[in-house]
Amino acid sequence: MKEILDIIEKNFIDEIYLTGFVDTDDIGVTEFTALMSYLFFEFDGQLIKIESVDQYSKLSISKTVSVQLEIDLEDVIPAKSRISNIIFNNPLIDNKVAEIEFFNLQVDNNSEITCDALKIILLNKQEIFLDPSFLGINIGPSEVEKLWRDNQGVDYVVTPTRIKL
Repeated sequence: MKEILDIIEKNFIDEIYLTGFVDTDDIGVTEFTALMSYLFFEFDGQLIKIESVDQYSKLSISKTVSVQLEIDLEDVIPAKSRISNIIFNNPLIDNKVAEIEFFNLQVDNNSEITCDALKIILLNKQEIFLDPSFLGINIGPSEVEKLWRDNQGVDYVVTPTRIKL
């Protein structure tokens, strides 16, 4: 966990990658099909992978050396797309993480963090909320967090862990 937090604390978010594929059978302009099970955050050339796991009920957060993708389809080419210009309020500024809030944090080992959801608060006060779903990882502003909270069962207990960087 320390290695992941050190990367986040010492660097800016340079890019956010969404993975997917392009179909080689397409004629004309090839369509990119997003697979929302993985997102990759780049911090000064270092990658943090966020993956929807446990039957889309949790997020796994780990360091990785490259953007990885598993596709069980034929005639497709794995691809990635840069989405920071869609996510950030201002992609031209240095997007530095000020705080991270993990919901029901579990540290399974030194290299992986698991949680039910994640909120990233940037120095410019922008909030980026991530939660797993059947369709992949939802990512967006506080409205995404509200929807996630509204969809939790009555017996669901959330334990937030906030880390100021």
